[in-house]
Amino acid sequence: MLVLTSLSATAQVMDFTDFTLSRHDFVDTIKVEIVDGAVIVPVEIDGELKRMMFDTGSEYGFWIAGDEAWMQPSGDNITITDSQNTKHKIPIFMVPSMTLGSTVITGYPIIAQEEMNEILCGKFDGGLGFNLVAKGLSFKLDTKDSLLIMTDRKRFFAKEEKGQPTLKYLEDDVPRVKVGFPFVRAKMLFDTGWLGGWFDFPEYWLKRWSKNDEKMQQTIDGLTVQRDTSVVAQYGFFGRSADTISYRTLRIPTVKLDGLTLKDVWLSTNSHSMKTGSALLKHNSLIINAHKKRLVLLPHDGNLEQVVKNEGNGVNFIAASENDSLGAIQAVVRNGSKAYRKGIRTGDYLVTANGTPIDDLCTYVMLLDKEKVTSMVFRTPEGETKEVEW
Repeated sequence: MLVLTSLSATAQVMDFTDFTLSRHDFVDTIKVEIVDGAVIVPVEIDGELKRMMFDTGSEYGFWIAGDEAWMQPSGDNITITDSQNTKHKIPIFMVPSMTLGSTVITGYPIIAQEEMNEILCGKFDGGLGFNLVAKGLSFKLDTKDSLLIMTDRKRFFAKEEKGQPTLKYLEDDVPRVKVGFPFVRAKMLFDTGWLGGWFDFPEYWLKRWSKNDEKMQQTIDGLTVQRDTSVVAQYGFFGRSADTISYRTLRIPTVKLDGLTLKDVWLSTNSHSMKTGSALLKHNSLIINAHKKRLVLLPHDGNLEQVVKNEGNGVNFIAASENDSLGAIQAVVRNGSKAYRKGIRTGDYLVTANGTPIDDLCTYVMLLDKEKVTSMVFRTPEGETKEVEW
């Protein structure tokens, strides 16, 4: 698993909804790809098809696939604050014209940061932001049949929405919704751009919530299965950073999103943000109703109780330093996890996975897209070899 940084941005001049649509009173249905629950949309730009992720966690579009001739500077900038509270001023570009379904969008704003491709490894070229919703467009992310349905009609999805789990959001730039945990109802960003993620919140929020509440502290401690101090790799628009932090792992019996109940959810607090990610869309389609400012979940099998069991193996990977001759990527292992019990330790180098030599981080990332990894060979910093079967 790779951890992406959360970013917040302040527009200095630009209104991110300052673009135009070629059609009104319309419905477009577009065939899409689904990657880890994320929706990848084909978009035509300058006569070529590009693959853009639909990212509710960003209020603007972004481009990571390198410089393109069509990228037009807008003359405006935004200031972005990364997970380390460092501010960066970056330019806003315009897409002069892009075709989404049968609709032409003119003057769509994007930021361009190809550093993200170092870990996304060509999964897509860029992203479409929540400003499409703020413009008045409603969407259905049909992750069951791999479709994106886009419309400006106010009641188009009314019949499908009826009786389904519904989450209101109050902000126009990104959707923040209430999620029910056994110890608190938390306001979380619904971020379809967090690939494969379930729930994330920082350890400091647990401390803040329970500071003067002994009963809440007891509840949180009762759900805690592991406390650890570990290296956490953060990746984002400004490259990689690593930090050693104390965090805990919780095993939560139920998490509630309106009428939808998720059971046996594992959650780690080694993050800098509070959000829920695209893993929800592996089992549920999503309607984003721009006019009523709500998200509606549509379970694929109609089941309003879903067992998650997302404990995982307890091992993440970060890129080794550039001049490291022992290997390309290194493990970060949670103490007491399945990976730890198998003998893997933080700092071990991954040599092969399913027999494939791992020469860089992207080799491993792309392998995970194709197949389930069942065997790994590691090398310790001292040169010892470890073979692991999952």
